[in-house]
Amino acid sequence: MAGAALARPVSAKTNAGTFPTRSITLLVGDARGGTLDGAARAVGPALSKVLRQPVTVENRPGAAGLSAQTAAAKAKPDGYTLVLAGTTGLVLAPRLVAPPPYTVEAFAGLGSVSETPLVIEVPASSRFQSFAELAAHAKSHPDAVRIGHAGNGTTSHLAILRLQQRLDARFAAVPYEGSAPAIAALLAGNIDAVVDQLPNSFGQLRAGAVKPLAVTSLKRAADLPETPTLNELGLKGFEVATVAGLLAPAKTPPATVRILGDALQKVLDDPAVQAKLKSLGSEPRAMSPDAYDGLLKTEDAAAAQMIKDGVLKAG
Repeated sequence: MAGAALARPVSAKTNAGTFPTRSITLLVGDARGGTLDGAARAVGPALSKVLRQPVTVENRPGAAGLSAQTAAAKAKPDGYTLVLAGTTGLVLAPRLVAPPPYTVEAFAGLGSVSETPLVIEVPASSRFQSFAELAAHAKSHPDAVRIGHAGNGTTSHLAILRLQQRLDARFAAVPYEGSAPAIAALLAGNIDAVVDQLPNSFGQLRAGAVKPLAVTSLKRAADLPETPTLNELGLKGFEVATVAGLLAPAKTPPATVRILGDALQKVLDDPAVQAKLKSLGSEPRAMSPDAYDGLLKTEDAAAAQMIKDGVLKAG
């Protein structure tokens, strides 16, 4: 039965006593209504039921999640301050400012939560009616195609950088303070295209105001079944998606990390939570703390290599 697993509380004795004994704050570097915010609000109440303590979502938007992520990195490592972050943004964003406010070693991964595809979209009346047309123009006219994204260090920014590498082309990438202003600029005709997390564009896609050219995930998006992947369009193996993960500050006691990781697994096993995430345009993605830590290290190494290769400029 849906939610049955949530009836079994998760707690244990640690060196500091029974955890948890009070409310937990879940930071998210996203504005209300954003993709990461939606994931946090799908998972937060369910975590509260499992842990039998309030879990309060606190939005700290801006700077590609840096505000929330820096606060979490510097929080007391007792399990009562967590952050839900996009894995790519978590490792990329701090490298774009000087000095970096944190490194990946500042966190203990509790597990992944969801995966959300990105969509490359243009106005419905665009001169580019296919990805092939957009790509061909970008290759023959460097910097002529203005393409917006949700901010430097975000997954959409990364997708553009990797797209340039694979196409051997150069876009004029335009950063905005989130998806909403990027889409507004697209509709106003200030830019030619946007790379965005799919849920953020649902309204405009359904209204027919924007046209999807391709998605950046390996599989077609359930909400855009007619839209091809870049892999299908010839960029073999191309995959960029927003993987949301739950993290605690480093040096959080191992027993507490285990409790929180077990609670997250129970939450993601619940059909009601899975349905909520899918309704937001994301796919549930459960991953153990150890596996998620491994993903963080892989993404961190990839970010370091991009800077080494000159694809991304460090702060």
